[in-house]
Amino acid sequence: EKSGNEQFVTELSKWVFHERGHLKAGNLVHHRVGETDEPAIYRIKDDLEFSVEIYEWSGKSWEPYVANDVQVQFYMMSPYVLKTLSTDKKGLFHTSFKVPDVYGVFQFKVEYEKLGYTTLSLSKQIPVRPYRHNEYERFIPTAYPYYGACFTTMAGFFVFSFVYLYHK
Repeated sequence: EKSGNEQFVTELSKWVFHERGHLKAGNLVHHRVGETDEPAIYRIKDDLEFSVEIYEWSGKSWEPYVANDVQVQFYMMSPYVLKTLSTDKKGLFHTSFKVPDVYGVFQFKVEYEKLGYTTLSLSKQIPVRPYRHNEYERFIPTAYPYYGACFTTMAGFFVFSFVYLYHK
């Protein structure tokens, strides 16, 4: 009887010489929801979409890789967003999320390590900026009591000045 070592050595040599378990990733794309172009900079609280294509070498050609444990990190010193990517079973992994309310230089990181497969390590750097002074709401509904207090103070000052100046 055979001991099974032949099959083990065959599979091991295929893995060592990248005939099996060899992954490649490409076409890392990110953009705002509803747009198709990659921006040079994001603004805090933007909704964005992220996608990457991952393929596995089958020994003859690159086949779409199918897995449900590939994750992306939106990373600055530590991950602010960690999302598991959805797949379309054709090699495209995608997700969408909201940019955190922190500005600085972030990275999209895909670091995939699975036993029996080569390691994938992708990263793409992108800055995130705060709102500009003219991008904030003009009147914030939660500040209406303060607006009322301001106008009440102005009206009181006007009445006080009128009474003080013209009353004897």
